[in-house]
Amino acid sequence: MSNINYYIIDTETNGLKPGWHEVTEISIVRCSDRTQLTRRIKCKFPERSNEIALEITGKSIQDLLKGDEKIDVVNRCNEFFAEDGGDPESRCMVAHRASFDKNHCHALWGEVGQVFPANHWMDTIRFLRDWSKQIGKKPENFKLATVLKFAGIDALPGQHNAGSDARNTYLLWKKGMDLGINHLPSVKVYRHKID
Repeated sequence: MSNINYYIIDTETNGLKPGWHEVTEISIVRCSDRTQLTRRIKCKFPERSNEIALEITGKSIQDLLKGDEKIDVVNRCNEFFAEDGGDPESRCMVAHRASFDKNHCHALWGEVGQVFPANHWMDTIRFLRDWSKQIGKKPENFKLATVLKFAGIDALPGQHNAGSDARNTYLLWKKGMDLGINHLPSVKVYRHKID
């Protein structure tokens, strides 16, 4: 996958169900220059929130009413991606539990009538499973804090905060790439289509 632009992405949500629950925060790190974009997003339906999700992220219903409008966040993210001069086929999103972030991003972009501008997704959990096989040991679980420790990376503070989780995922991805761990089995194609 030469000429691919890699991006780390992390989302925080008010629940697990994309399209019903909402993205409350998004953070993207462009790997080529480590430039980061982070936005809080105002919820349209805060009353749908899952109590456990709010507890994990440390947010209240009132917190969910603060932030930028969804369309403004999507437009700003699209501008950020467009700075690479590429197209969806040339972008790979890297996320810890990528299916979660992918599904919520597709729902968010679709809600404002737009298509998410990246077609490749890399899951760092799959990456770590392959990494574990290569070195002959594995972490006790695949929570982000645990795998950072497993990889010998000092975690940046702010767990369950999109900005710091994206930075920590970048550190994990970068170390694995620098070690030459084969990441290609961790990359899947998910083209976003809206109805």
